[in-house]
Amino acid sequence: MSDQKYQRVELGKYIVADPYICHGQPTFKGTRKIVHLIVRSFCSGWTIDEIAKRHRLPTEAIEEAVNLAAEAILEMYAVPYPEPVPMDELIAQKSTKLEMEA
Repeated sequence: MSDQKYQRVELGKYIVADPYICHGQPTFKGTRKIVHLIVRSFCSGWTIDEIAKRHRLPTEAIEEAVNLAAEAILEMYAVPYPEPVPMDELIAQKSTKLEMEA
């Protein structure tokens, strides 16, 4: 058996990931309401107020979930900007390529 400890991770004021609750999927604290399902409701056109009322959650919790999703997209899918190449290096590469083609 592994000595690794599984711990609850606080993702925000309202959101937590606990390996013993909903298989570790992020949920709203004190509930088994899965965050990504609530975010999908927002993406489907529901307003934050409608979602909060329907799921009996504070509007701030829904806002936190949407912001967390946006941060995750930036972190997971942002493509780094390439390092600039000095102009003389580009010219040298072009010259070498032209010489090879000749």
